[in-house]
Amino acid sequence: MAGSIRDFRLYDGALSATQVQGLVKTPEDGAAVASALSALTVTNIDDVRGNLTLPKSSQGLPVTWTSANGDVIAADGTVTRPDADTTVELTASVTKNATTQKRTFSAAVRKAADIGPFEGYTFAYFTGNSVAGENIYFAASNGNNALSWTELNGGQPKLTSTFGERGLRDPFLIRSPEGDTFYLIATDLSIGRNGDWGRAQRQGSKYLEVWESHDLVTWSAQRHVKVSPDTAGNTWAPEAYYDETLGEYVVFWASQLYPENDPNHTTNSYNRMLYATTRDFVTFSDTKIWQDGMSRIDSTVIKADGVYQRFTKDEGAGTTGCSDIIQESSPVLTAPLDQWKSVTSCIGRNAGTGAVEGPSIFKANPGDVNGDKYYLFVDEYGGRGYIPLATTDIANPNWQVPATYRLPASPRHGTVMPVTAAELAALRANLPQPLQANANGEILHYDFTDAPGAVLRDRSGAGRDAQVQGGATFAGGALTFDGTNDYVDLPDNVLVGMNDFTVETELRIDPAQRNPYFLYGFGNTGGNGEGNGYLFSTGDGQYRGALTTGNWTGEQNATAGAALPRGQWVHLTYTLQGSTARLYLDGQQVAENTNVTVRPGDIGGGSTLANYLGKSVYNADNLFRGQMRDFALYNRALSPQEVVEQSGNPEILGNISLQDPTALKVAPLVDTANRTVTFPVKPGTDLTTLRPTFATATGTTATPASGTVRNLSTPMTVTLKTDGKADVVWTLKAIEMKSPVLPGLYADPNIAVFGDTYYIYATTDGTPGWGGNTFYVWKSKNLVDWTRSDKPFLTLDGANGNVPWATGNAWAPTITEKGGKYYFYFSGHEPNANRKMIGVAVADSPEGPFTAEAQPMITNGESVNSGQAIDPAAFKDPQTGKYYLFWGNGSPVYGELADDMKSIKAGTIKRIDGLPDFREGLFMNYRDGLYHLTYSIDDTGSPDYRVGYATSTSVNGPWTFHGLLLQKDPSQGILGTAHSSIINVPGTDEWYIAYHRFAIPGGNGTNRETTIDRVTIGADGLFQPVTPTLTSVAPREVPATPQPTASPTASPTASPTASPTASPTASPTASPTASPTASPTASPTASPTASPTASPTASPTVNPTASASPSAASTGPVVTASTSTVERGGTVIVTVTGLQAGEQIRAELRSDPIRIAGIPAADANGRVTFSVQIPGNLPAGAHSIVVFRADGTELPHLGITVVAKGQLAATGAQAPLGAGLLAASLLVAGGALWAMRRPRRTAA
Repeated sequence: MAGSIRDFRLYDGALSATQVQGLVKTPEDGAAVASALSALTVTNIDDVRGNLTLPKSSQGLPVTWTSANGDVIAADGTVTRPDADTTVELTASVTKNATTQKRTFSAAVRKAADIGPFEGYTFAYFTGNSVAGENIYFAASNGNNALSWTELNGGQPKLTSTFGERGLRDPFLIRSPEGDTFYLIATDLSIGRNGDWGRAQRQGSKYLEVWESHDLVTWSAQRHVKVSPDTAGNTWAPEAYYDETLGEYVVFWASQLYPENDPNHTTNSYNRMLYATTRDFVTFSDTKIWQDGMSRIDSTVIKADGVYQRFTKDEGAGTTGCSDIIQESSPVLTAPLDQWKSVTSCIGRNAGTGAVEGPSIFKANPGDVNGDKYYLFVDEYGGRGYIPLATTDIANPNWQVPATYRLPASPRHGTVMPVTAAELAALRANLPQPLQANANGEILHYDFTDAPGAVLRDRSGAGRDAQVQGGATFAGGALTFDGTNDYVDLPDNVLVGMNDFTVETELRIDPAQRNPYFLYGFGNTGGNGEGNGYLFSTGDGQYRGALTTGNWTGEQNATAGAALPRGQWVHLTYTLQGSTARLYLDGQQVAENTNVTVRPGDIGGGSTLANYLGKSVYNADNLFRGQMRDFALYNRALSPQEVVEQSGNPEILGNISLQDPTALKVAPLVDTANRTVTFPVKPGTDLTTLRPTFATATGTTATPASGTVRNLSTPMTVTLKTDGKADVVWTLKAIEMKSPVLPGLYADPNIAVFGDTYYIYATTDGTPGWGGNTFYVWKSKNLVDWTRSDKPFLTLDGANGNVPWATGNAWAPTITEKGGKYYFYFSGHEPNANRKMIGVAVADSPEGPFTAEAQPMITNGESVNSGQAIDPAAFKDPQTGKYYLFWGNGSPVYGELADDMKSIKAGTIKRIDGLPDFREGLFMNYRDGLYHLTYSIDDTGSPDYRVGYATSTSVNGPWTFHGLLLQKDPSQGILGTAHSSIINVPGTDEWYIAYHRFAIPGGNGTNRETTIDRVTIGADGLFQPVTPTLTSVAPREVPATPQPTASPTASPTASPTASPTASPTASPTASPTASPTASPTASPTASPTASPTASPTASPTVNPTASASPSAASTGPVVTASTSTVERGGTVIVTVTGLQAGEQIRAELRSDPIRIAGIPAADANGRVTFSVQIPGNLPAGAHSIVVFRADGTELPHLGITVVAKGQLAATGAQAPLGAGLLAASLLVAGGALWAMRRPRRTAA
């Protein structure tokens, strides 16, 4: 035979025609195989550091692999890194029918990494629901300390997104098992651009955003990778963990899944945890369901002692006891839900936090200064933001908040990852270094004695000269700013490493100064032209100084009670020492904040590029107009004595105390305007032998001198003498401060008397978002000495408490007696309807035990309702013997109690008219044929919270308004005086009022205390205005032969929230005015949803557009808002009409005044519109927007209710269509109804 043979086969049977055809090599098969080989790619083939993904098919054809060095790269792609860099040939074979072709790949395998021990940490996070906040920020630990951090990149984001939603949230950072590769994955979501939480869970992203790095400094291009199925509505909070048994990363996230026949995702759903696997974060396996509960999000995992510990936010509460973080364990990472063992639940609640989500777990490094611990960082979204929890034993945990910690500025759901010393040094390499101060602690000092020119010389000795901009001119040792283009540009990065500070300046504000403005500012301006971390002071509206690591929403203020004077020289000093900031005017302390957590060095991670005199870090603000003649920045806090001496003010007493300061119950109360000092001392202190101490300016002498023994039981004087000046006389006195009557933080007191004993039932205060959930009973025989029950008699905590229907917000109770039974009415949160309701509990004794009814008695779904069903007040009408219950927020209502005292008689609920500026807290008394109705006005978080008063000859009205019964007294430091109740001492005509006020010192709308004062009766039979006191009342026992078992003649009600409105100035004979009608509320029927870092519950109420217009007939300026209810982090659009053309108004968000920047001048029609960003950490509840005209006139306050993130979105997403249409119609129609409505009160 001539020729050649290249293939020969012998078979033991006959082949079919198809089999024979398969043995024939055709050109078409060859082309298909060649194309499939050409299309093959292997991720990271040129830089192999971990297991490879070797494709098993290409263009529909199977691929097989062989390796020339299986010890380094196995045929399945598993990589074992060698001791030296190695090249390995990998061969891919593709076969079609009889055609097989091969392709060789050269894999460059890096030698095994030797990274060394971990000696620090890095932290990746986002900062909030804004376009600026939804990016990836980084921080580095200060050494091997998981609780101390410095921001990187000047506090600016490191990674931003150009794909998908263009927002980045919930970043997760993971190190490869080989040690030298890092992956960062993040949620593709932008609430800052869209704001629609409902859309985000129905038509949201199905993608992960991925970056890769080998040094944590340089990052790859962004990868936009689809991982969720088409039936998913969102892909939230991704995390990953490397599973050694799989040789792959298990990546998991939360998604709402919808039926395949519902492509628009319109049906109700809930979040499940899904997962997929990957080796390279490029190619992912098919997605599987990992956890399918009632609603689960935000899982995070760590492996300890061979067991996986998983932490998840259980939104639906399931069988875990509460909507909180739960911990489960399993030896298999990908095991289904029923194979995980519960370790603990309610982690946040048990650690004493508010509601939490977004957990991130990690183990402390060996040698961490805080010891060997596990840390779980969580987002307390209604309170402190991201906070750490710690335990020493993760298998049997006791999670607690560490006593001290300092996280980066405003972190939200992110990841902490251990790093080596070299990696930490690389991360911190570009941080600015602290500046050296002179011997006096000065960093900068300018005395303005320079010759005309563009340079302001630094007199601290460091040569840190500043640049004069515009046309500012030197003359007479001062620099004059024209308010047009003049300012001083100070050196950069002067706050680096600074903990304490003093800013001291002398200046004169021109009477023509335009608001808003900064006197000085140190910080940064963001790309949007707004401040992004700064320290500043202003005299705009109120003299104040503040620090923030973000924008105005996070300012931590020390605020005086008035604006700075204009047209005169003043000496200003602003200090921070530890957590205490103090503000001084001419040497006299005028403000203090003892809860400052921001340090100057935290701002921008030490990088501050916008440091100015006379200019704001907000581009839209006005420049300073006036003069400066001295300015200094210190890296320490000047003492009060130093401040007085350097002020040069001969008329003040400064640094006032007692030689024995332990005798003081609170700090001395100084009234500079009237030159008086009150020393509130502890009860029992001898007032006749006190030694007041104080400081005076240099050259001024005091007679008697500081430290002299004085009898301060009556006012005594101190005379200040200064050569060439008239004598100045100060008056000093001391009082025994016997208030508050209840120790600790309690609000909304209901005082009652049964038999020979007084009782107080109150809201347990001091919890963010008014989140207290317990009721105690206090009792006294004399109104002075009170004892509390050892345990709460009611706990509103669902299955964990003894009020089955309620889960928190135990507010404003009331009690009455009938037939030997005691009926206790209270407000609570009903989670299914997600709104406040009123319940009742019954006992045989006023001290309990009380048994609560299984269901609420008032749901706010009645035919006549209020803004919220809160603040019940029980009243027995002595004229008829009938029992009534009063309640309401925003609109007052009442109804007759049924015979069982557990329900309202049908058809008896009525609205109450004639109570101007009603907010909440009704209370009824009866005396000599006259019904006395008191109620609270303004926001419970406002210093102006006060008590209104009206009377009638019938329980049904009409009501005559008599003005205010009780209001604040700033001269005594008494603020926020309301939510009261009044009793008559049986058998007498003596009356007492119990009320709450801001706790002294440093209290606010969620830190309130209870006290009692005397009520007197006028000749006209009316209650006379009450002057609040620090001394409270003298002992008063119930007479020995009191009226038989007197039931309280009224019962208070109060609840923690509201939004401020202007105080009425009605005369005692003011005619009654109509009370607005409340709009109905819609209740959602679907289960709540949540964002990865937002609040999971929905808001059930419909809130029409808010208005602060005094009346429809008013011709003055009118303030309106786009909504009366807004989520934390959301935006309210405010419109003001009726202004002068070109008028420049200013505005504040209250209770704690937060300045609103960027307000334009009114247009030619006298109209201006601006936006108000709601801080992400603002307490839920009622607040207000206060607008000031150019002349300082304060317009009627605009009430808004702030709810937790995700509440409004969940309502919109899950309420039935009919409810949504009803809500829309109410929003449009509500404007006229709500012209004088106060917003309903809400808490997280």
